[in-house]
Amino acid sequence: MLNLFVLRSFPFLRLLVPSLALIITGCVGSAPPQEKTLTNEQVLESSGNDIEIIDFYKNQLKEKESEEVRIKLVKRYLEIKDYDSARFYLTPLLQPFDAKDPTASNVLLLAGKISLGLEQWAEARKHLNKVQQLAPSNSESANLLGILSAREGNFTVAREWFNHARSNMADDRTIKNNLALLDVFEERYTEALRRLQPVPDLRQLSDRARVTLSLVYAKTDQYSAFEMLTDNMGKSERVSLYQQLQALPVADFSAILGGNANYDSVTIPNDEELTQSSLSGQ
Repeated sequence: MLNLFVLRSFPFLRLLVPSLALIITGCVGSAPPQEKTLTNEQVLESSGNDIEIIDFYKNQLKEKESEEVRIKLVKRYLEIKDYDSARFYLTPLLQPFDAKDPTASNVLLLAGKISLGLEQWAEARKHLNKVQQLAPSNSESANLLGILSAREGNFTVAREWFNHARSNMADDRTIKNNLALLDVFEERYTEALRRLQPVPDLRQLSDRARVTLSLVYAKTDQYSAFEMLTDNMGKSERVSLYQQLQALPVADFSAILGGNANYDSVTIPNDEELTQSSLSGQ
């Protein structure tokens, strides 16, 4: 899925989501739950049945307070982008907050993600910086701090954070795509392609890499490559998207990152399209 925070942070991609959504394919399976037992937790988690698993965790918390279960519940709300509920159920773990608790950095990371989802950028940075203070090797918080820096147009600092995340064993595909996006913003298209290629099989591309490559191919007049990347689109939709990407003023950072900028993407979709359509690593 194209990450909602990414779409908000870089509105230039947001404008293109209705077309970009045709590039990205995915499916969600579901399986009816059996009994609500601890053994069934794995079944519920793998089924994708969000309502059932949320009810399961909430019922467990009714019976007995558990930090582990509460964190699982918050993570599930994050997955379905219900940031308000995620914040509500995480709050008891933040008040009072014990920095010496072994789970402190994980709780703060969740708080940072929630703040990002709520577009509370300063709050997100505060939580993520605390994660780095407690756990300097936490690659996920470093990646998110890189995204925040990129959103503010501070690409040098963003690169430092991305490389810091990579040095701490973050997912290479995620970090390379984030670095490639920075290259695109700086109109260094050859460098962006170098990071993302060669790709032995287009099916191995992540959604975010597919979007980034689409932009690069359009900006460098590589229609044949763009056509292969978007072979599931109709000709008219493909040509329209290609022309929009070509005309995209990626050098106009005030327009791209201004206002309510959020995390990685340009056109004007509704919220449902946004949630169903990449820099975070899913």
